[in-house]
Amino acid sequence: MADGPARREPASPGLPVAAVEAAAARAGLAPGDCIVRLSGAAPVDVFDLELAAADDVIWLTVLRDGHPLDLAIEPREGEWHGISLGHDGLGAAAKVCRNACRFCFVDQVPAGLRPSLSVKDDDYRLSVLDGNFITLSNLSDADLARIEDLRLSPLYVSMHAWDDEARVRLMGRAARGTRAALERLAAAGLDLHLQVVLCPGWNDGDVLAATVAGAAGLEAVRDVGIVPVSLAAEGELRRVNAADAAAVLAAVEKWQARFFRERGAAFVHAADELYLLCGRMPPASDAAEQYENGVGMSAALLEEARELARGWAAGGGRAGPGDVRRPQPSVRALRLLTGTLAVPVMAEVAGVLEHAATLPVRPFAVRNRLFGAHVTVTGLLGGREVLEALRAEPLADGEWLVAPRAFLPAGLGRTLDDVGEADLAAACGGRQVLARSLVEAFATLC
Repeated sequence: MADGPARREPASPGLPVAAVEAAAARAGLAPGDCIVRLSGAAPVDVFDLELAAADDVIWLTVLRDGHPLDLAIEPREGEWHGISLGHDGLGAAAKVCRNACRFCFVDQVPAGLRPSLSVKDDDYRLSVLDGNFITLSNLSDADLARIEDLRLSPLYVSMHAWDDEARVRLMGRAARGTRAALERLAAAGLDLHLQVVLCPGWNDGDVLAATVAGAAGLEAVRDVGIVPVSLAAEGELRRVNAADAAAVLAAVEKWQARFFRERGAAFVHAADELYLLCGRMPPASDAAEQYENGVGMSAALLEEARELARGWAAGGGRAGPGDVRRPQPSVRALRLLTGTLAVPVMAEVAGVLEHAATLPVRPFAVRNRLFGAHVTVTGLLGGREVLEALRAEPLADGEWLVAPRAFLPAGLGRTLDDVGEADLAAACGGRQVLARSLVEAFATLC
């Protein structure tokens, strides 16, 4: 690559320190310090800190009350350095979206929810660290060079249409150069996972076929996930219906058969929602990196229930995976919180668990009123509608509610509409379990 202005790193005022522990605390670093030099160079973000941490000693200069201070942090063997940066750990403000997507979910977020839900982050660092999908439309040449230089991968990219004009119609003018950016990153050999938000009449049919073909032409693209558009109201865009879903699935299955022969993997995947929209049970997936995109979740949940059942049977009724036992006698019944679309999946999961655990288990379907009935993902349910559903149908004596942690994240302690964990516990008489998996839920119940 040529040297010059394109190679310069973005200017940085330094990395704000949010919290310290372990080695950083022993060295005298303090919250409120600002790291202005790392190993003799001006840092840009958290990646510079982690690169410096690869050495035995982290040499840094901080500004404290406007005065420079040199420190050396020496973690013990296997010890974390102990530095937590501001800006949610990035050390720099997150890059925001420049697009004007016709289907932007953030634009549809109701008023009065967490302020963070209205932030249109589109940051390549969050893509690497958290698996967020980004559009590449806000990257400068310096940003692209930094990604290449640091080998930042995998990246999760929203490429809603391979054709530039089709993509601009959906996303706005800022997205015109995103395919070129994708091709540049692919040429650098970085792992890429793509997402297509399916908008009937806009990027389906031949446009979708061209997108899949274009992505498949890049060796660095590992897989493509297709998810249905979510719309609060229909207008120039409409929601995906059963016929749309069936047509997409027919194309996906045809492509998968070819890619299995050519690549040894399915490569292109439809989100579980598309199967459920046309009355089909979603299959298992060989694309683990598309899981958070709603691909393969249903099959994974059902297999987890079956694994628990097999473990209990093999253990003579005593234990399942990881020594997870059947629920204690005081647990007399279970309700599994779910959005409306996934009821068939949860009914099958409930059947497996009911037979194996020898107690009643049933889905507890709640209609989404926070975003609208068209939003059927359990993690996007509002706490108030769940509380109302529990008031309308209270838990029976000895009955417990099992809900996914995504509905009420542990780190926040509140639902999207600000219902606290204590509020849910009160509505359940304390008989609620919030867990990341069935195994974790039953470990709590046993």
